[in-house]
Amino acid sequence: MLTSHKSKSLLIFALVTLGLCIAPNQAKAVTLTPLTSQDAIPGFDDVDFRTLINTGQFTELFVAEGRVGNNSSNTGERELGINTANGTPVGASNFAWGNGKVWDFRLEYTGSAVNYQVFDANQTISLFSQAFSGPVNQIYLRTFANRGSGNNLQNTVSLTDLVFNGTSIGSLSSSGSANSDVDYLGLSNFSAPFTLTGKTALSWVGSAPSRSNLAFQIKVGNSPQSVPEPGILGGICLAAAMGATVSKRKKVAA
Repeated sequence: MLTSHKSKSLLIFALVTLGLCIAPNQAKAVTLTPLTSQDAIPGFDDVDFRTLINTGQFTELFVAEGRVGNNSSNTGERELGINTANGTPVGASNFAWGNGKVWDFRLEYTGSAVNYQVFDANQTISLFSQAFSGPVNQIYLRTFANRGSGNNLQNTVSLTDLVFNGTSIGSLSSSGSANSDVDYLGLSNFSAPFTLTGKTALSWVGSAPSRSNLAFQIKVGNSPQSVPEPGILGGICLAAAMGATVSKRKKVAA
């Protein structure tokens, strides 16, 4: 009877473990990916990211972009874009950022459509594209600030209050004064659909910068690294628990 009771308890534990393995858990819906330099220069930068591309460790599907452009709402260079992996925009808009003004943004990918918005209480700029489809499992957020020429003394770009599928993932920023500054944040172990929200601000001292001297990108794509499906994880959990049951029975028999 004692052996039967223990076996029953272990079986219940196995079923509970299986439930935990396969149950949705938004708190674990994404993983912050450690970023390490791929060369002799400390810190993860554009050279390191390009190495990931060239070695097949990451493949871009699309990029949602914000850049200072010429900071105009009606003429000149684009300030917002949904781009292909080679930088060709499939959706673009002019946009006046304003020096230091904080904007909300929202990026959604359904698996077959991209919806990208930058907005405040008074206006919303929306970009939409169905040029991309298929699964994704990794994102690289990039901020870049480069001091311009003349009276442009310091540039700063920030992505703050970042939330991915309901999970807070922190912030990212770059500041360029004497030298340029680039920073990355990596996300992995997720799948479409997803929603990324946050706040962004572009600011400068002196003359306004231009083009991509102040910019951020959200690079969405795939890494060959695979994560077991929930059903597989559940099978592993159940097998481990059942193995413990068999082991316990053998000990009792001995």
